Amino acid sequence: MKKLSRFRLLVTAAISVLMLAGCSASSDSAYFSVNSNEGKYTSGAFSSDSPESYESDGYYSDEADTGDYAAKNDEESGSLSADAIQKEMLVYSCNMVVDTLDFDMSLNSFKNTLEMYGGFIEKENFNDGGGNGRWYYEDEEKWKGYSATVRIPSKNYDAFCNSAGDLGDLRSKTSNVENLSQEYSDLSTTLEIYEAKEQRYISLLADITEDEYAVEIERELTDIQIKIANIKTRMNQISTDVAYSYVYFTLNEVKEYVSVPAKTDTFLDRLGNTLSNAGSGFLVFLEGLLFFLIYTVPYLLLIGIVVFVVVSTVKKRRAKKLAKMQAQREQHEKQVMENAKNQATNAVSSASSHAEQKSSDTENKDSSGDSSSDNKS
Repeated sequence: MKKLSRFRLLVTAAISVLMLAGCSASSDSAYFSVNSNEGKYTSGAFSSDSPESYESDGYYSDEADTGDYAAKNDEESGSLSADAIQKEMLVYSCNMVVDTLDFDMSLNSFKNTLEMYGGFIEKENFNDGGGNGRWYYEDEEKWKGYSATVRIPSKNYDAFCNSAGDLGDLRSKTSNVENLSQEYSDLSTTLEIYEAKEQRYISLLADITEDEYAVEIERELTDIQIKIANIKTRMNQISTDVAYSYVYFTLNEVKEYVSVPAKTDTFLDRLGNTLSNAGSGFLVFLEGLLFFLIYTVPYLLLIGIVVFVVVSTVKKRRAKKLAKMQAQREQHEKQVMENAKNQATNAVSSASSHAEQKSSDTENKDSSGDSSSDNKS
């Protein structure tokens, strides 16, 4: 028995050693990573060997793909390397404001520069300075202004912005870069999935003979095709935005270039300006109200005449209706009185006739009694 128990212990110990060895071998075995350049799998070891063994397995060589491994290390260290950022889908935009002494010449130069760099105007707005409803002051000083949204080929973006900034005094410039590489990549992957699904539904639709299932498949296929169209539209938009950058350009006319104010307003100056602006604003409000009333007087008169005619017509119809109802009521009351009078007359006539009939009956009875007494005698 003791020999048997010892044998079991030895067998158990041997199995434990084999299991531990297998675990250590699996932990020291090579792992697989995808090579993004060639689409193949490369392996590397996590053993504690020398750096030469890592280089021999392709970890630190130039040919090995280190994108995922480097990105993982960068995330762990809290930084991101420039090589890990995709730069294929960058959308550039710039917002710039320029002041000019010669507005017309600067505007013509801007359009010539735009044409020279192959751009086009997407939206524009021109103001001759006579806006804000103050057209009735002929001697008012005007300040021209121009704003536009233009699209420039991305390869000429920097050169165009520099040229546009030299048209006058560059007051402000704000640039922005939006990276749409990840969105475009996600859209491409989603498009492949939906296109594959579309082909499967087309194959199913070709083999289905029952109308009920065919209608259901067609509905699903239509939804997939709509999604594919939306994805392609967004991808085309991204491609266009990448190819043509945005520039929001504003050109203002000024009489002189002033970098700093001539003086700083005091509290009393700001208070006086505020009161003056409030008073002028109130006068402008009253002026606008007066002009509004003058402008709407013909319409108000026309509306008043229409309302008067309608009200008068309604009142006349209501008066006629009331008079008719009153006449009908009086006629009814008159008829009721005549009926009551006739009933009373008839009752009196009936009573008198009844009394006459009774008296005649009494007389006849008396006469018949007298005649009978004469006969007896």
